[in-house]
Amino acid sequence: MTYDFGSTSLSVRADLKSALDLAYKHIGETGDWLTGAQRVGVYAEVRQAWDCQLCRDLKAELSPYNIKVKHETLGELPEAWVDVIHRLTTDSGRLSERWFQEALAGGMEEDEIIEVINVCVQAIAIDIFTTGIGLSLPSLPAIGTGQPLRRRPPEAKTGPGWAATIAPEDVGDDFADFYDGDRHFYIRRSLTLVPRECRQLWQLLNSLYIEDPRITELEGVERGISRAQMEFLAARASALLGCYY
Repeated sequence: MTYDFGSTSLSVRADLKSALDLAYKHIGETGDWLTGAQRVGVYAEVRQAWDCQLCRDLKAELSPYNIKVKHETLGELPEAWVDVIHRLTTDSGRLSERWFQEALAGGMEEDEIIEVINVCVQAIAIDIFTTGIGLSLPSLPAIGTGQPLRRRPPEAKTGPGWAATIAPEDVGDDFADFYDGDRHFYIRRSLTLVPRECRQLWQLLNSLYIEDPRITELEGVERGISRAQMEFLAARASALLGCYY
């Protein structure tokens, strides 16, 4: 099963088509900590979050902890997973260490949280891009077989945020190219506890945005708008979503 652009008359770059298709199919595959069925379940719950009345009510509250009822869920995933997915999808600007610690207290492994976040971000990006170009949402990806190895990279250490990450100075040979001398590495570092999934996420994000944000313009890079227009849209989206990185 592939991600289908056949019904749009818009011109979509070949690299972006490839990146979206790869991310879409990858969600259904066995991860490092989650099975293919769990990962597709996360994707389905991302879509459910947009119709969750609790999420809408919480969004209007001064604090996301003012209401103590359960999310409207598909019922396929544990409660702690659902809260991580729904809050990340609908109210990402107010995620906090309390949110992270409550997921741990609810029975999630730290590594599971990070893989769930990676899958959520890819699912959200795929669906928003799809609706943005006027297409119906694709069906959920095919579910792959196999069991996750559930092995934590030994070079991961706690910090600088709430979760363990792999620092640029600690990367192994198989992950050394991920940072590639990038001086602005903290946003790339945040989800490196699950390296393979983090790499896949950034392969998608690099095509949706730009691989090297340090360049001053788009020399040699195929984009339909200027760098200034890209940054204006990014700044506006960040303001609306409460992203203050």
